[in-house]
Amino acid sequence: MNVFTLMIGASALFIAGCAAYFSVRGIALTFGAVSAFTIPIIIMASSLEFGKLIAASFLYRNWRTCHPTLRTYLLLAVLLLIGITSAGIYGYLSQAFEQTLSQVEGYEKEINSLTRQQSEYDRMILAYRTSGQKGSAMREEKQAEERARLESYIEERRKDIESAETSKTRLSEESGQMILGERKRREEEKDRLEKVISARSTSIVSLEEEKKTYKVEVDQRIARERDKEVKLNERLAQLDAAVKAYQDQGPGGFLKEDGFKKAAELLKTQAEEREGLRADLAQIEGSVEKARADLNLRYDSIDERIASIQSEISDANLKITSLTTGGAEQADNIRSAMESLTKAREAVDERIASLEFEIAEASKIITKMSESQSQFGPDSSEELENKKSELLTKKEDAERRILELEGNIRATDIGSFKFVARAFDSEVAAAEATENPILIKETMDRAVNRVVKWFILILVLVFDPLAVTLVIAYNASLLRNKGTLSDAEKSQNENNDGTSVGLFRMANMPIFLLLLGIIGYFVYDFMDLKGTTSLSSNKLAKASLLGKLSSNQIDDRAFAYVPQKAFGVCAFSGLRMLEEVGMPKIISRDLSDQIPFIEDIAWDPESCGIEPNGRAIYFLQFPGEKYRTDRSSDILFGLSLPIADEDRLKDFILRNLDLKAISPPWRIQENASPEYLSIHHKTSHISVGMDQHCIVFLTSWWSDRPDPAFLDEEMREVFIYGQGGSSLHNKIQPSLSGKEYDIALSLFGENFFNGFEKSNAEREMWNELRDFLSFDITLTANSDLDGVDIEAIYKYDQPVLNSDYGFKVRAKLDKMNGDSQNSLDSVYGEFAEVFLQSLDFKTVSSTLKRIDLTQSEGFESFDSIRVGSRERANSEGSISMNISSREKGGDALRLAVDLLVDALNPLRGEDSN
Repeated sequence: MNVFTLMIGASALFIAGCAAYFSVRGIALTFGAVSAFTIPIIIMASSLEFGKLIAASFLYRNWRTCHPTLRTYLLLAVLLLIGITSAGIYGYLSQAFEQTLSQVEGYEKEINSLTRQQSEYDRMILAYRTSGQKGSAMREEKQAEERARLESYIEERRKDIESAETSKTRLSEESGQMILGERKRREEEKDRLEKVISARSTSIVSLEEEKKTYKVEVDQRIARERDKEVKLNERLAQLDAAVKAYQDQGPGGFLKEDGFKKAAELLKTQAEEREGLRADLAQIEGSVEKARADLNLRYDSIDERIASIQSEISDANLKITSLTTGGAEQADNIRSAMESLTKAREAVDERIASLEFEIAEASKIITKMSESQSQFGPDSSEELENKKSELLTKKEDAERRILELEGNIRATDIGSFKFVARAFDSEVAAAEATENPILIKETMDRAVNRVVKWFILILVLVFDPLAVTLVIAYNASLLRNKGTLSDAEKSQNENNDGTSVGLFRMANMPIFLLLLGIIGYFVYDFMDLKGTTSLSSNKLAKASLLGKLSSNQIDDRAFAYVPQKAFGVCAFSGLRMLEEVGMPKIISRDLSDQIPFIEDIAWDPESCGIEPNGRAIYFLQFPGEKYRTDRSSDILFGLSLPIADEDRLKDFILRNLDLKAISPPWRIQENASPEYLSIHHKTSHISVGMDQHCIVFLTSWWSDRPDPAFLDEEMREVFIYGQGGSSLHNKIQPSLSGKEYDIALSLFGENFFNGFEKSNAEREMWNELRDFLSFDITLTANSDLDGVDIEAIYKYDQPVLNSDYGFKVRAKLDKMNGDSQNSLDSVYGEFAEVFLQSLDFKTVSSTLKRIDLTQSEGFESFDSIRVGSRERANSEGSISMNISSREKGGDALRLAVDLLVDALNPLRGEDSN
C-alpha cells in the first residue's frame, strides 16, 4: 500500500474524529450535562459516529451485493447521522461564537462606559476652563469690591482715631468731676447710714416688746394646761376613794362580802379610764414642756435678731466715723482715680496705634492686589490646574484601556466578519449613511450574525460529508491496491476471510490508532469519575457553575455561597461600594466591628488576595434546625467575598490576625468534608471560613451570647452548599446574578416566615395568610452622572394583586383579632402585619409616589424624584424611581438608602411620638 492511501485514511479519520468530538460533546451537553448519564450518552454518541463510518465503508464495498432493504436502511442511517453530526457541529460552533460575541459585547460595553467617562472628563475639563475664565472675571470684580471695602475700612479706622483723641480729652475733664463727686458721695453715704441706725434702733425696741407679748401668751397656755391637770387628778382621787372604800371592808366572812375582791373587780373596771387619765396627764406635761421650749426658742431667735441689728448699728457707726475722719482714704480714692485715668489714656493710645497699624496693613493689601497676578495665567489657578491634570490623567488611562479592549476585540477575529458584512450587506451601508450610531450597531450585529450563520453552515456542509467521503475514498484506494496483489496473496487473504494477516495489515493502522485513542480516552474519563463517585459529579457541576460565574464581567462567585435558607441578600458591585454604602448603612455593626481587617480589604482588595472585580454578598438567615429552638430569635449575618489569590489571602490573614503568636486569640481548623479552612475567635462571636473560591465571615445577632459550636455548624452548612450542586439559591439566579447594578437587595418572604420557630397558632396564621406573604422583593440601584436609578420588583406566588387586596387583608386581620388566642400579638404576628400593610407592593408604591423632597430634611442634594409603577397578571409588580442628585456615586446611593428607610420605616410613626 502506498503512502498516499495512508494519508487519505489519516485525513479521513482526523476529520471524522473532529466531527465526532463536536457531535458527541454537543449531544452529551444537551442531554446529559454533568450528571450520571454523561458517560452512557458519550458512549452512545461515539458508537453512532463509529458505526456511521463503518456503515459508509460497508455500503461502498458491498453496494452491488448488499440486500436492497439493508442498503436502503444503511444509506438512510448514514445520511441521518451525517445530519446529526452536522447539527452538533453547528450548535457547537454557534455556542463558541456566542461566547466570543458575549465577550466582545462585554468589551464593547466597557468601551462605551469608558467613552462616556471620557466625554464626562472632557465636559469637566471644559467646565474647569470656563470656571477659570469666570473666576478671572470674578477675581477682578471681587478685587474691586475688596479694594472699596478696604478703603472704607481705612476711613472708618481714621474716624475711630479721631474718636479716641476726643475720649482722651473727655477723660481729663472727668477726673476733676470725679473728685467732687467723691466728696458728695461720702456726705450722702453718711446721711444714709444715720437713717439706717435710727431704723435699726426702732426695730430693737419692737423686738423687746414682742418678747414680752410672747411670754404672756406662753404663761396663759401653761395655766390652762395646769387647770386640766387639777381636774384629772381630782378624778383619779375619786377612783382611788371608791377602791379604798371596798378595801376598808376587809376580807369577807359568813354572810359578809369580801371587800378585797370587790376592790380588785372595781380596779379592773377602772383600768381603762385610769390609763386614759394617765395619758392625758402625760400629754399635759408634754404640752407644758413644749410651751416652755417654744418660748426659749423664740427668745433665742429674737435675741439673735437683736444682736444682728446691734452689729449693723455698730458697723454703720464705724462707717460714719470713717467718712467723717477719712481724709487719707479720700486721698487714696483720688489717687486711684488718677491711676485709672492714666491707664485709660494709655489704653486709648494703644487703640490709636492698633488702628494706625490696621490702616497700614489694609494699604499694603490694596497695593498687593494691584501688583499680584496668577502664576498659572489670568484664567486659571493652582487648584483648577491640579483638577484638570487629574482629569487628563484619567482620560489617558481610559484611552489606554479602550485601546487594550479594542485589541482584545481584534484578537477575537470578529473584525473579519464585520469586514465581510460591510462589504456584502447593503443594509450596513444604508445604516452607515444615516450616521446614527445605534442604528449602525444594531444593523452591524444582525449582518455579522448572518455572515457567521452562513459561514458555519458552509463549514458544516463540508465537514462531516467530507469525512464520510474521505472514508469512502480510503476504501476505494484500499480496494484498488488490493487488485494489484498477486494471486497467492489474494488466495491467502480470502482463505483468512479478512482476518489474521489481512486484519493487521498496514492499511488498517489508522483504524487501530483511532480505536486505541477512543478506548484510552473513555478508560481515563471513566476511572476519573469512578474515583470520585456521585460527589465528584456535584463538584464538577459546581466547578462549572463557579467558572461561569467568575467569567462574568463582575465576578459572581460569592453568590454560590449564599445558603438556600437565606431570607435576605444584599449584593454590592465591589468592595468599594461595600465600604461606601454597605458599611455605614446596611452591614450589621455586629459583623463589621468584629472583623479587624475588613477596612484593609475594602481599601486595597487586590493586595489582600480578594477579587477586585467581584461582588460582595451580604446575606441573612435564621439558625438551622439544630439550633432553631435554643436561638429562636437569633439571626445569622454572613459576608461572602470572591478570592483572587488564595496564597496571598492566607498570608494577609496570618499577619493581620497574628496567628503565628504564641497564644493567638483565634483557633484554626482544617475540614475535609467539605474542604475548607475555618478560623474562629476564642471569645468573640465571629467565624471565618475560606476555600479556593471564596472567603465567608459569619456572626449572629446574639453576639453577646457567643457559641463557637453554633457558628461551626452554620459555617459547615454554608460550605456544603457552596461546594455542592450545580445551581445557586433558587431565588438569586433570576433576580441578582449576571445583572448590572451598584447595589441590589432581595427579601424572600416565604423563607423569612418559614424560618421562624412557630407555635400552633402561628402556624395556622401562616397557612391563612400564606398567599399574601409569599412574595419576593428585589431592589436594584445604579448611580450615574445624573443621580440614582432604582427599580423594585415584587413577585407573588399567587395572583393577589387586584383591587380587593386591601379589603381581603383587612378582613383576615380582623378575623384573627377576634380569635381568643390572638397570634397577631406575638413577634411573628407583628412581622406579618408589617409585611401585609407596610411592605406590600401597593403600600410601597403609594408611599414612594407621595415623597415630597421639600418636606424632607437631610436630602437637599436631591433635586427631583420621579416614581412609576405597574402590575402584571395580578402577581407581579414593578416600581421605578429616578432621583436627580447633585451628589454622585456612593454619596448619592447612601442618601437614597436613607430616603427609602425614612419613607418605608413602619416604626416612623412610633418614633415620632
